[in-house]
Amino acid sequence: MLKDILVHVDHAEQANGPLKAAIHLAERFNAHLSGVHVTSLYHYVAAHDIWVAGLWEECKDELRAGAERAQEQFKSATARAGVLGEWHHVDGDPATTIIDYGRVVDLIVLGQPTENAPPITREIADKIPLAAGRPVLFVPGAWSGSLGKSVLVAWNNSREAARAANDALLLLSHAEQAIVMAIDSPAGDFAREDSENEIPSADIALHLARHGLEAAATRDTASPQFVGERLLEQAERQRADLIVMGAYGHSRLKEIVLGGATRHMLKHAKVPVLMSH
Repeated sequence: MLKDILVHVDHAEQANGPLKAAIHLAERFNAHLSGVHVTSLYHYVAAHDIWVAGLWEECKDELRAGAERAQEQFKSATARAGVLGEWHHVDGDPATTIIDYGRVVDLIVLGQPTENAPPITREIADKIPLAAGRPVLFVPGAWSGSLGKSVLVAWNNSREAARAANDALLLLSHAEQAIVMAIDSPAGDFAREDSENEIPSADIALHLARHGLEAAATRDTASPQFVGERLLEQAERQRADLIVMGAYGHSRLKEIVLGGATRHMLKHAKVPVLMSH
């Protein structure tokens, strides 16, 4: 069930695709929508390279004004759509705040962390999918249109991919087309020894079929560093409006950060991406 959605609203995102997508899903599934905006003086001055104490009050005023604009965007959008929602404005660490609120909802909706995205949007993308314990839908800032009519599911038989496919079942139930894609390494590291012709994604496609979801199984070959490119090429071929995949991380010093393929997808995807870890 999808009855509780959290969306991060950043006033800097002019088109505000994440809020539009969250409203769209809340309408479709009659879900409650919570909006959250996080202000952090530390992150603001660091992003703008401002370290003069005399300017801090001006920074605080701008942060307050930004929070008010975000709140107005959220309340206007929910009122127009007739969606039941509530608003949270928190002064604190962005990732920690969103993770805390996100652990008690069904879905977290965030902005896509492109190079032109606000600094907070880029920072939280590295932490929330790996720590929240909830599926995260990343939405391009300029998103509009359909969501979940044509779905591409990335499959490599991992725990993360299994979580993502299961978390996406409700969205997949509304799909007109779904393709499950496995990508082998050139050396065949992931190929099954018992049958070279067997498609690795066939089993998960069969599982989806038992849920009443028709999904075609396909495969491609690519080196690990090009997996993201292959997935995006397939998404473009099938005109997908949603990509479903696991969020993969690796250790860096004392923290876990997103892996290369995951970062590539988030940076370059032109459609919403649902990720689970």
